[in-house]
Amino acid sequence: MVVACLPRGRLPSLLAVVLLSLCSPTVAPELVTSQDAALLEEVHKDILCFSRSFEDLTCFWDEEEEASGMSHFYYWYSRDVPTACAVSTQRREAGGTRHVCAFPSQDVRLFAQLHVLVLDAATNQTRHQRELSVDVVGLIGPPVNISARWAGATGQLHVSWQTPLPDYPNFFLYEVRYSAVSPVETPHGTAWDPSKQHTGDPPTHLSSSTHPPTAGGAAVSPQAGQDLVLADTWVVLQHLQPGVRYHIQVRTKPDGTSMDGVWGPWSQAVAAETPHSSGDIGLCCSTPDLQHVRCKWSWDPAEHSSSHELFYQETPRGAGIREDMWQRCEEASVGTQGAHSCTFQPSNASAIAVLLNVTRPHGLPGLTYFQEPFWLHQAVLTEAPQLVEAAVAQGQLSLQWLPPLEQLAEQLDYQVRYTAESSADWKVLQVPRAARGQVLDLRPGARYRAQVRARPVGPRYRGSWSAWSEPVAVDASPDAGWVVPSATLLPLGLAGALLGLRCAFPALCSTVKQRLWPPVPDLQRALGSFLHDGGKQGQRHGAPGVRGGPARAAEAGHADPQRAARPLAAQGQGERSPRARSRSRPVAHEAGQPPAQRQQDAGQDPR
Repeated sequence: MVVACLPRGRLPSLLAVVLLSLCSPTVAPELVTSQDAALLEEVHKDILCFSRSFEDLTCFWDEEEEASGMSHFYYWYSRDVPTACAVSTQRREAGGTRHVCAFPSQDVRLFAQLHVLVLDAATNQTRHQRELSVDVVGLIGPPVNISARWAGATGQLHVSWQTPLPDYPNFFLYEVRYSAVSPVETPHGTAWDPSKQHTGDPPTHLSSSTHPPTAGGAAVSPQAGQDLVLADTWVVLQHLQPGVRYHIQVRTKPDGTSMDGVWGPWSQAVAAETPHSSGDIGLCCSTPDLQHVRCKWSWDPAEHSSSHELFYQETPRGAGIREDMWQRCEEASVGTQGAHSCTFQPSNASAIAVLLNVTRPHGLPGLTYFQEPFWLHQAVLTEAPQLVEAAVAQGQLSLQWLPPLEQLAEQLDYQVRYTAESSADWKVLQVPRAARGQVLDLRPGARYRAQVRARPVGPRYRGSWSAWSEPVAVDASPDAGWVVPSATLLPLGLAGALLGLRCAFPALCSTVKQRLWPPVPDLQRALGSFLHDGGKQGQRHGAPGVRGGPARAAEAGHADPQRAARPLAAQGQGERSPRARSRSRPVAHEAGQPPAQRQQDAGQDPR
């Protein structure tokens, strides 16, 4: 009926088109792609063969120019009869002809020696030949079901995949490569969703490199643009940049033990984004009372319509973060100038990880921020200490305070700072641990402000400095304050005055010096008369006792008989002149009378 509706002149042309389409052969799919040929360039053989599943086999060879005659392709296994293969021809993009033989599946055998031969049809001469085994010419496609997600730690992504050949699950190596596709300074992405994967992105073009295989999966940190060879079907990429979107690709190769071959093509790139650093928004969590955790962060006040959700997870020691264990923080609040906070109470003494999702309006991509797991007793931020006393006496300020948390009283360090109200510079003093007071020296006549803060530094509890306490203002009395300085400056002023007098009036200075600092008495001169009188009495009382000679003198207690006899000789000679007495000083000195006293008795000045 359709033909009847057509004009009579168009009927023959339509029949010609239909007949031509029936006579034209169907275009067969390309058996060998340009990508296949490029991957096999490292194999230096005249005839190139590969298997995509170890259940198929394809061999081909290229000719730069048109052959003058046809070729015949034969193959056979040991002790078999050669079999001819129907060769198809493809035009190469770079010019020339590619001849391809696809083996029937029943003629594909593993671990058997295969012979292939190309003969010139006209001359029956051998053009190419090769011996191979199907199990060593693998060209396997990329893994399937590739996924990339955040690994639950800063700068980490977990990448997993499935083997392309389920019948050979443990016979392959996998190579992973990745690259950053969004700059760090302009982060963008989506809020973290464990079930969300990004696929279909264009593949990246990176230089290839080879690494030793890592078995059993691994947590690795190659530099972006480098590759990693693994024997398992997952890997954790570490030390990635926070807040960056990455493209990741994987490819397959037989492990070279049971099967062998070359690296197959790269998979399509999958995308995943690392969470932003908690420091970008000042996200910080601490405990004020060793029971609750308070997290604070700041956000652009202009984005007042953005939604913030904070999640936390308690991770036992040695355990990683689990996707299904996040708990939402319910006690959230928004302060002024974009200040946000949320408080929750953990249930045990495990490490705590925190994740913040920010949903932004007007179609802007959401952002995720992550804080590394921390221990409650290592993140203490107490309230400020309470100043209970501030008293000024004699130019000193005495401060007394109460610890912010009595449980930590013995593990708290304190700092005190003070300043005059006319000055903007604070002086900070470190106070001994567990102290509850401090005394400060003040300049009299000024008004001062003082504050105190605390920080736990014990063997178990540690944290950050608290906020400064409310300032206390005190007045330093001038009268009380100058007591100590005047007592200190008086000796210095007197010493300066004496130094000036000495330089201007040496004689007057000597007189003042003798009156203020009299000379120390000479003990020899002061005790000389006493020793002299004692010596004379000893001679008068001791003379009768020594008349018997040296022997009687020794019995009287003298150690030296000759020394005891000398005063007797001096008495027998009678009175001497002063000059004679002066010449006999050694004798008088030996008798116990000092020389100075002898000269004074003789009327001479000892000086």
